[in-house]
Amino acid sequence: MKKKNYLFSTILMLLFVQMMVAQSVSISGTVTDDFGETIPGVTVQIKNTSKGAVTDFSGNYTLEANVKSGNNILVFRSIGFSTKEVPFTYESQSEITIDAAMSADILGLDEVVITGVGALTAKKQIGNVISSVSGLEIAESASLDITGALSGKLAGIQVSQNSGDPAGGISVRLRSASTVNGSSDPLYIIDGVIVNNNSTNVLGVSGVVQNRLSDINPQDIDRIEVIKGAAAAAIYGSRASNGVVQIFTKRGKTGEPVITLSTSVNFNSLRKKRDFNEAPLDWASGDITDLTTVPVTRYDYQDMVFQNSVGTDNYVSVAGGMEKTNYFASLSYLKNEGIMKGTDFERTGGRIRINQELNDWASASIGTYFSTSNSNDTPSGGYGAGILPTILFSDNKIDPSKDADGNYPNMTFYPNIFEYIDTFDFRQKNNRIISDLQLNLKPIEGLNINYTLGYDNAESVGSTYIPIGTNTVALGSASTSTISTKQLNSDLNATFMTDISDRFESTTTAGFSWQADDTDIRSISATGLALGVTTTNGAASVTTNEFRSERTFWGGFVQQTFGFDNKLFVTGAIRLDGSSVFGADERNQFYPKASMSYLLSQEEFWKESLGSTFNSFKIRAAWGQAGNLTAIGPFDRLTNYGAVSIDGSSGLISPSQLGNPDLSPERQTELEFGVDMSLFKNRLGIELTYYSQDIEDLLLARTLSPSTGAGSRIENIGTMKNKGFEALITGTPVQTSDFTWSVTGTFSTNKNEVNNIEGEQFSIGNFGFSVAKNGQPLGVFYQGYYARNDDGSLLLTSGGLPQREKGSYDTNGNPIAERDASGQPTGASLSKVIGDPNPDFIASLINEVTYKNFSFRMQLDAVQGVDVLSWDTRMYYRFGGGPAAASELNGESVRGTGAAKFGIAESYIEDGSYIKLRELSAGYSLKKPLKGVDNIKFTLTGRNLLSFDNFSSFDPEVNMDGQSNGSRGGIMGLTPIPRVIKLGLTATF
Repeated sequence: MKKKNYLFSTILMLLFVQMMVAQSVSISGTVTDDFGETIPGVTVQIKNTSKGAVTDFSGNYTLEANVKSGNNILVFRSIGFSTKEVPFTYESQSEITIDAAMSADILGLDEVVITGVGALTAKKQIGNVISSVSGLEIAESASLDITGALSGKLAGIQVSQNSGDPAGGISVRLRSASTVNGSSDPLYIIDGVIVNNNSTNVLGVSGVVQNRLSDINPQDIDRIEVIKGAAAAAIYGSRASNGVVQIFTKRGKTGEPVITLSTSVNFNSLRKKRDFNEAPLDWASGDITDLTTVPVTRYDYQDMVFQNSVGTDNYVSVAGGMEKTNYFASLSYLKNEGIMKGTDFERTGGRIRINQELNDWASASIGTYFSTSNSNDTPSGGYGAGILPTILFSDNKIDPSKDADGNYPNMTFYPNIFEYIDTFDFRQKNNRIISDLQLNLKPIEGLNINYTLGYDNAESVGSTYIPIGTNTVALGSASTSTISTKQLNSDLNATFMTDISDRFESTTTAGFSWQADDTDIRSISATGLALGVTTTNGAASVTTNEFRSERTFWGGFVQQTFGFDNKLFVTGAIRLDGSSVFGADERNQFYPKASMSYLLSQEEFWKESLGSTFNSFKIRAAWGQAGNLTAIGPFDRLTNYGAVSIDGSSGLISPSQLGNPDLSPERQTELEFGVDMSLFKNRLGIELTYYSQDIEDLLLARTLSPSTGAGSRIENIGTMKNKGFEALITGTPVQTSDFTWSVTGTFSTNKNEVNNIEGEQFSIGNFGFSVAKNGQPLGVFYQGYYARNDDGSLLLTSGGLPQREKGSYDTNGNPIAERDASGQPTGASLSKVIGDPNPDFIASLINEVTYKNFSFRMQLDAVQGVDVLSWDTRMYYRFGGGPAAASELNGESVRGTGAAKFGIAESYIEDGSYIKLRELSAGYSLKKPLKGVDNIKFTLTGRNLLSFDNFSSFDPEVNMDGQSNGSRGGIMGLTPIPRVIKLGLTATF
């Protein structure tokens, strides 16, 4: 009994001591920059605690917290400024005023980032590149998609919009492709949840493929951090071998509720029409030797299918909090019409985030996001039929309007363009829920334990209906397809930080992650519809399909960082990763990492001799390995058999692909060097990076002997190499209290090469024209080319027409041109590499100007040295709607020239280089214009306003293979990216 009383007394005494040590105080103040201007959005936090606040639009903050007696430190952090620590002493006062002046940090070396281990780390400690984009830049880009808004913002990232469909998919490459068989898309993480960004083609037609980040509202984003390279994958796991895009959403802060309202209207239009046949004549005969012409009326089909359209985006959020609880909630509604008639995209979404402090050493956070979207679509291009392919394949002397009986006239091979628009009913519906639960523990000083449970559920449903009586399907057709994907991730990480001595510090981190995903694909399609029925019910012929896939991934790591004098940091890590898609003997692999960061500018000799010029100078290096856990599917290591009917009974046929239980993950090894420097009182910042990446054990299909009973087997064969250079330069030529002009430029180049492929090459897309070929970049175009004279001019036929080169191949597979006695090509038709869809370099230039309450921004994006395989051009050679036919009719070229070029692939390889005026915006802000209103901002933004290129069709940026890894650069009848002008208003209360 005495022991119990003693224990009870001890607990009471400890509680009393704690109450005496930590007492409530109100801390307030104002945060300004070097010119005395207030800074909104600064995070203010008591060091080594979770107590914090954020400055309002006037740079003011108020923080209510329990503070221990004695010495304390208040930390101020904001993107673009050096972290500021202000010591203060607390005795017994109830109020404390602490103002702070923050200096510019042009390269963000003092910026605190999340490195995937659940701990905050200053960028100056990291040996590999981490780049950040603020949520404001994302929201004001006029892009409806998060990934589209990243274009041109960072070095080493190529963002391509695959089509101009209102919710068209977007491809992102960090540095370059790193696999042939799998995906080279980065890993996307939203608030700790690994999310699905797959392309969903639920309509079964190309040109209208969405990817799932279109579900997320850009205005919910606080910031995005991008990590490139295998060094990052040593922390995040091998699913991050292509890099990581970390998306952090907005959260509430302690204080009164802050309400944000925004609304905008955007106007979309076709930026550029392509040339077409405007000749007033047509051939009177199909005989190529008969040059007789007759008058004819021509039609511009582009004016018939494209439209000027509008859209609106509306958003409201509320954020705030009390001493131990803060919250954030938002609702949004988007409706956007496409420039292709009959297309639109509608999205409704909402987000809730609650952060709760449980006690002095534990806190929890829970968040959920939901969205539902609907789109009306029409087949628009790519590998299948569609509105624009119909135009490509048609002679534009055909009037597509309905006849007197209401029938649509046929247009060459494909349905009538108005039949698509007026009668086809193609729809997509998407439902999305992303939720997470996070727990953060700090049981003892220096130890931080973080647990995250994330869940992503995405379902896409596509339905098609073609009524009875059309030229497409006379008896009508209908279909419904559903793609359901569920992803779950569970991550536990612990970090222990301690000072070994006054000059040495240690950070030890360990963690374990488990991930699972399953995908269900179900479809039903029918032809021969029942009269008056728009679904598959009662159809004459019905086909069903179903596919299921389940995968799990797991991994653990240990990482150790030592810091010396806050200027030299050395890190080493080891990670074990596994995946269920590989056999039991190969699925678990170890991947190491090492990195170094050295701030030379912290050395005394540097400060004395160079400090007046170089404010900071950092050298860094990183080396790491990673595997590719998604290069094969769950069943690719197994031998699969197909069921068929044999004499009325179920039977089996031999497999087309033989199983291989010994497959191992592709292994990537990357070495990276770089320097970061700021000069002239932080007016100029330079970030330079060189990297070399080697990928071994590529997972590719090997052709097998017929005696094996199978056509191929996936094996670890082939290698790939990437070498590249990235540069980011940012400067502030002019900065005063009223006027600021800042400039940011990026430059990236990468050289890719594939080797050790059996058989020298194999086709990967673009109707077989794109190949993986030894000694060449991935996805080069390999096909026929012009026969030429010794001086490089075209070798024409006796009729004056261009022709394909002929001859034979040497023992190395190189083509050898051959000539007959008359000097004409002879032998077999030859092929060679005729183009490369990989750019020589990508670059951007951003100018930003602020004058008092006015702001101006201009962004130019450049992609240079890239080839495009333009099927648009090819079809206009052969069919009568293009300028090639007009040239022949007008006597400018020999009749039959277009038909000859149609058979020579080199003739439709075009320069896809461009410089685009990606963003142009102006804004005006009013601070406290009305009672109760903190800020109102008016914005006018233009996106994709101009493109400086030599491309003959609409837009060289689009790509009919979407997010496909190797097959890129092919264009056929895709909806072009629209010009967008957006007028917006944002108010904060």
